[in-house]
Amino acid sequence: MIKQQNIIFDNDLSFKTEQGGIVENDIERLNLFFHDNCDTNSICLIGNKLEWKPKIWTQFEQEKIRKLKEVNIICLMGDLTDFFVYFQKQFSSVKVSYYSFHLGLQIKFIKDTLTRKKITYNQYTRKQGVYTSTGTMRLNRYILIKEGIDKGYNFYYPKILYNVSKNFEYQISRCLGLSTEKPKEINERRLFRNDLTPNEHNAKQIEMLSSSYINVVATFPNTDWLIDKDDEKYFDTVLSKTIPFMLCEKDSNKSGLKLLGFLPYEGFELQNDSNDNPVLRWKLLLSDNEYIFKDLEKIKELHDKNQRVIEHNFDRLVNTDWEAERLAQYNRLPTFIKDELQNNKKIFWLQQL
Repeated sequence: MIKQQNIIFDNDLSFKTEQGGIVENDIERLNLFFHDNCDTNSICLIGNKLEWKPKIWTQFEQEKIRKLKEVNIICLMGDLTDFFVYFQKQFSSVKVSYYSFHLGLQIKFIKDTLTRKKITYNQYTRKQGVYTSTGTMRLNRYILIKEGIDKGYNFYYPKILYNVSKNFEYQISRCLGLSTEKPKEINERRLFRNDLTPNEHNAKQIEMLSSSYINVVATFPNTDWLIDKDDEKYFDTVLSKTIPFMLCEKDSNKSGLKLLGFLPYEGFELQNDSNDNPVLRWKLLLSDNEYIFKDLEKIKELHDKNQRVIEHNFDRLVNTDWEAERLAQYNRLPTFIKDELQNNKKIFWLQQL
């Protein structure tokens, strides 16, 4: 029997850099499982560039990886095709295979949104132009909230502590090659009471989305390696027939969530959606589209222009048999990966969705 090892990129994973890494000696097959957004598949600043931790990990473990016969990359949410191509080039002597089971986890967020289908968007009158409400603060959200405060947008956000601001400002300055702006504590601007139940919170969120024309979606930033993965903030926006403006990976506005059959929205200024520098991309996307965000009439025109896309994406979300599509993806997996998905306690929960 082939000797194999599974590595699951989750919040429990330690890269053990001081102990020489995590790839075991004498194994022949290495299975890499990527599912939820978590610390081990997030970004980190190295020099003046944001890097994806799994890519840096492959460089650290390269001597052990080159001794392997086989590496399998299993993606349970989003698209890792570019990482697969990179892996093949870096380790040409190793057989590298890629298996996409992207609805493995993605369906969790879709099903969550569809529980709110009874809260119909047409109960509300659209009167707000651009909207966002953020929870956990991340670099792309920090850039978004600073822009919102500066431009007077009706955004909602948690308190940003001084040390958090200091860390983000340092990352921004390194990525842009500029001097560091002075950090500052930013008081919260909350939309929801802390004592709301989850159902009350979700109903209020749908109300706010359905009362707005555009929602800025800033999901977990993975630079440009793990793409086409979104959570309930995107799907709630589609359900509300509101336009999502993506502050995420490269080309996330131009391509839309094509992996799941959603169409991109039209009318935004997207010449910087392909910028390789994520910090510069996020800042330029916001500044390029300021003339739209600050003009309610232009926002209404853009919403009207996108009616075909809005209806297609809404129909795709609410009328697709997602369970059937997920099962079809699962059935295409090789047996040894199905066995791991079923038997590994850390990812067995996927079978329960």
